[in-house]
Amino acid sequence: MKKLILALLVAAGAITSASAQEPKSILVYGDVNLQTIRDASLMKTTMWDASPGVGYQFNHNWTLGLSISWGQYATKDSAGTKNTDNMYRVGPFARYSHYIRKSETFFWYGQFDFDYAGGYHTNEGNPATAKHNGIYTGIYPALGINVGRGFCMNFSIGGLNYSTDKLQDATYSTNTFNFTFGHMVNFGISKNFNCGHKMHSHHEPGDEVHRRRADKMEDEDDAAPKPKKKQRSRDEDE
Repeated sequence: MKKLILALLVAAGAITSASAQEPKSILVYGDVNLQTIRDASLMKTTMWDASPGVGYQFNHNWTLGLSISWGQYATKDSAGTKNTDNMYRVGPFARYSHYIRKSETFFWYGQFDFDYAGGYHTNEGNPATAKHNGIYTGIYPALGINVGRGFCMNFSIGGLNYSTDKLQDATYSTNTFNFTFGHMVNFGISKNFNCGHKMHSHHEPGDEVHRRRADKMEDEDDAAPKPKKKQRSRDEDE
């Protein structure tokens, strides 16, 4: 008897140049999820989380950085009593990106997260209880599409994650393995800007190919033998 009212995922992406694999650039991304459910007993459940991250892209493929995440799982019954479970994560990530074949438009990437995770429970402003912490690791693949002027669309259909969690006063921990590949669909939009040593204006997809062709033509012209100047005879000089 649950009804899904809103499910939203927005991902802001990379500070790069014309593509998602521009070396010596800063990657900034984030996503937000929001879901609200109300059942037959008028119990309202609200779930949301936000996960921004920032990293440095060393070359056309590899990016290393730091991500954080904060979320809540809140319930409110018909009498207005509210209970909230708060969750957080922080840790490094590594991302590998690669264009599909020789395309300048389509690319895929995989990201690996390794986070310190924790949380606690609150009830109507009372002191926090049920404090817990552990480790979270996850990996997921995604597809990106350059649509021009630094904008990219990103698509993901889940991945794999593993977590350990231990209550503050407990002597044991729980271990959870989730396989969400194919069970969820996420959509994001990226905006790309250059921040390398050379500043460039925005480019359309394929401009890099045209620029390489132009540079090649210039190199061929420079390598071509130059016509020799016709020497004037001494008779003409005299």
